[in-house]
Amino acid sequence: MEVTVATWIVAVAGLVLVGILGSLQLVALLRPRAEWTIKNVYGGHPASTDPTAYFAFNQSSAWADPFLLVPLQVGGSVGMLLGHQWGFLLGLAASVPFWYSAIFFFIWDRDLGFRQNTFGYWIFTWGMWPAFGVAEGVYCFARLLE
Repeated sequence: MEVTVATWIVAVAGLVLVGILGSLQLVALLRPRAEWTIKNVYGGHPASTDPTAYFAFNQSSAWADPFLLVPLQVGGSVGMLLGHQWGFLLGLAASVPFWYSAIFFFIWDRDLGFRQNTFGYWIFTWGMWPAFGVAEGVYCFARLLE
């Protein structure tokens, strides 16, 4: 398959985003209850809800992202840049957790009062993940139909 400028943009953006996410989640695995992790990875605070549920919810992503999403996205990005059809298929699969998990966090943040009506929250904390997932999914699906 032809590697286009759009392919480079999607593949590299995926690597950057999953690199950030994977790094943060590895910190959460190594230091799951550290104040830095709570503030910079999880958001909110365990005292504002049931601490057991808070840590269980956040730790599920800390385990899933580095061992499921990161390999899918890295494989997809590399495969896309090599022009292989399987790369676009892996990219399509990797797009799903980006937007699917955003739904959980949207409800979680709203119901627990963690959501902030700031530009930073809506763009960086929450918005770029589902936006990228939808864009990658649409792009990879369209390329697979060619």
